[in-house]
Amino acid sequence: MELSAEADEFGGSNEAQGTRNIELTLALSGVVELGGRPESRIAIVDAKEALLAATRRTQLLDVQAEAARLFVKLAALQQELEVARRAESLARQAEKTVSQRVERGRAPQAELHRAQAATARAAVEAGHVEHQIPTLKVKLAALWGETSPDFQRVDDDALFHTGRAGAFEPLIKTLEQSPDLQQLASQERIQAANLRLAQSTSRGDVRWQAGVRRLEGSDSTGLVAGLSIPLFSGRRARGDIDAASARHEAARFDTQTARIAARATLYEAWQHRRHAIEAFAALRDAVIPRLESALSNTREAYRAGRYSYLDLIAARQELIDARLALLDAARRAHLNRIELERLAGAALTAADGDSAKEHKDQNHDH
Repeated sequence: MELSAEADEFGGSNEAQGTRNIELTLALSGVVELGGRPESRIAIVDAKEALLAATRRTQLLDVQAEAARLFVKLAALQQELEVARRAESLARQAEKTVSQRVERGRAPQAELHRAQAATARAAVEAGHVEHQIPTLKVKLAALWGETSPDFQRVDDDALFHTGRAGAFEPLIKTLEQSPDLQQLASQERIQAANLRLAQSTSRGDVRWQAGVRRLEGSDSTGLVAGLSIPLFSGRRARGDIDAASARHEAARFDTQTARIAARATLYEAWQHRRHAIEAFAALRDAVIPRLESALSNTREAYRAGRYSYLDLIAARQELIDARLALLDAARRAHLNRIELERLAGAALTAADGDSAKEHKDQNHDH
């Protein structure tokens, strides 16, 4: 609504001199918007607010996911350091065994040199792993605004609580709530509202005016009214409508494409997680116990002279590789779970089937 005041027929010459014949008009005017234009503008604002909320949620989930990844990597690195130290300990035991055989003249001096070199290499590997830990700790502390970490280590026992992969279908239901897809859906809604707004301009705006006029010369008053209707507005709006329609179709295509890609990525992460959990269970229950027994038997056989030094080294290396593979499987299981939660925008406790009892009953002394 607009209020206007207008004065005519004054300050001129002859009869228009002074204000004797002045005409004063006081009027209200407004615009009647057709085609649902106000509703379209409101829909644009609502969609932009939803887009902003989804964007903020996406940023928050990105930070949370990064913190979780760093936590898992740091926990795995701590456990990898334990494996490296145990490998160094095994190398020292082998060196001692070889030394005893060399002293008895049952093995050549070269075997002792190789054993000593293996011990030195194991110490180097342990140092290489150890020096990576402070860097990850600083990165993890930086996520909550600390310049230096105020913790010694993270709870790496949680690394061995891999849980179960669960079914894939429940994850699909949570995918639609993903903030990434919600962002695209908000973009699509914005473009749809823009299209409706462009279409509404083809009907034009009806402008009206109504008021009262005072005629000073005749000492009389009268009403004034006016109506304005634009012509050919549909033809002028055709270009804007076509452009808005193209943007809406592009946004709809982007949403559909992203939904298909997200489902494929979700399935890939779920498959990787399931495989990692299966590999972890096989290594924990079937591989490592047998390799530990094999190393013990090989060590005794080497002392008795039935096995060579190469057999001893091979048995030790197989056990070390299996322990590292166990850590890698656990790390992959957790990292893929983080990826699933990031894609779905929600925790997977229900879908995973994890339980406190399962964690308590498992033996993780590896």
